[in-house]
Amino acid sequence: MKGRILNTIGLIIAFFGLLWLIAACHEEEFTQDPAASLRFEQDTLTFDTVFTSIGSATRFLKIYNPNKQSIRINRIYIPGSNPSEFNFNIDGLPGNDVLNLEIRAEDSIYLFCEVKVNPNDPPEISPFIKFDSIIFEYNQNTDRVLLLAFGQNANYFPSKAFKGQAGIIDLQGSTLIWDDPKPYIFYGVVYFDNGTLLLKEGTRVHFWGGLTKTKDADGHDVFYNDGRLIIGAAANLQVLGTKEQPVIFEGVRLESQFKNLSGQWSGLFFDKGSKGNSITYAEIKNNLVGMYFDSLAECKIANTKIYNNSLYGVYASSANLQLTNCLFYNQGQSSVNIETGGDYEINYCSLVNFGNTEPALFLSNARCIDFPFCETVYKYPLHAKIQNCVITGSDQDELWMVVNDNIEFKPFFKNCTFRIDELSKVFPGFSTMYTDACEIYPVFDRLFKDISSNDFHLDTLSFLENKALIIPGIDKDLDGVIRDVDHPDIGCYEFVPR
Repeated sequence: MKGRILNTIGLIIAFFGLLWLIAACHEEEFTQDPAASLRFEQDTLTFDTVFTSIGSATRFLKIYNPNKQSIRINRIYIPGSNPSEFNFNIDGLPGNDVLNLEIRAEDSIYLFCEVKVNPNDPPEISPFIKFDSIIFEYNQNTDRVLLLAFGQNANYFPSKAFKGQAGIIDLQGSTLIWDDPKPYIFYGVVYFDNGTLLLKEGTRVHFWGGLTKTKDADGHDVFYNDGRLIIGAAANLQVLGTKEQPVIFEGVRLESQFKNLSGQWSGLFFDKGSKGNSITYAEIKNNLVGMYFDSLAECKIANTKIYNNSLYGVYASSANLQLTNCLFYNQGQSSVNIETGGDYEINYCSLVNFGNTEPALFLSNARCIDFPFCETVYKYPLHAKIQNCVITGSDQDELWMVVNDNIEFKPFFKNCTFRIDELSKVFPGFSTMYTDACEIYPVFDRLFKDISSNDFHLDTLSFLENKALIIPGIDKDLDGVIRDVDHPDIGCYEFVPR
């Protein structure tokens, strides 16, 4: 009897052993179908902690395989800087580059990600907002999970949750002052109304921009550019920078590869009829349109640099502007584009337009709305006095004008230097009708110190020296250098022997 029991137990053990061997020898099935995709619990890991001292934060992500077969992920890695501020651990495997990780059919795994931040590092090393991503490569697919961390202590306005949103801020007749030494991180499209936004010297405003999608009232997708500050008709902007501490408007990406990248945010917009705006000692850079002025908007802009913009440095339509000691360069289109007339006074400005075929300065008293048919044309009188300015660049005509004969068109250039060719043929009486003591200079050598490094100070023996007229009340240049009391120089910079 005892022997029979032992034989039975032996048979049972042998049977289960055989099953185990069969299972062990059965090769697990992995799908290689590109249609078999993974599902991620979220597409962005956000580390919304604002660090005030050296520290770290951890977030986790669940990854699902909803398919009936297993999936082998060939590679999971962080493609950013090496080493990245982000580190991950997936299914117990540490490191930022993991190979051949398997997820069984209808199963899931966890990924843990950590970011370490030193908010005392300069922004070039530890920017206000850190970006990276984790790449998943499998079945000829590439999935990406974005990584987003707030690296510096800053003022997030209106809030971090306002990204991709639009809204109105009613100042209720008061003045909102931005003077915190910590930077302001600006989200969304914000329309300021009924009051004053005042920025004191040294203020830095960084815009979270880029292409954003929303839906209209009918549920259709609408795309627009985020990161836009709008000054309403009943509001005004006061920028009180100084030579030593200018007010800076730029994007949130401060790493070296983004230093000169245009289109990072939308721009500064001034609505119809906005009065009393003033901008002194500012830098406006790396956006779509540096400043946009709608009809009858008013602004005085002095000692300001506007550069690296995708479209225009200044776009104005029937506006009232004064520009003094301003420098424009590296625009995607025109440095200053004036359409549908308006009133303008431009003194001691340098409009330098290299790398595109648009004119540095465009003037018109009309605008065709339905080109090329032009059945609808907006018209408004144009009055522009332009003195002591250099208008040059890489195109043959860096000044261009389009005139509607049914409305007043009165630009006048005094003691200016510009590069033109075809314009003189289109307007045969250009010199006698529109200029006084101006010179055509068809090349751009012997003008600036170093165009390749965007140094537009005057070169030794520059063609622009001693050719400006004295304008009472403007006795210093963009650098604060006192201009020659008898024979000042053309452009935003007075020559200084070095």
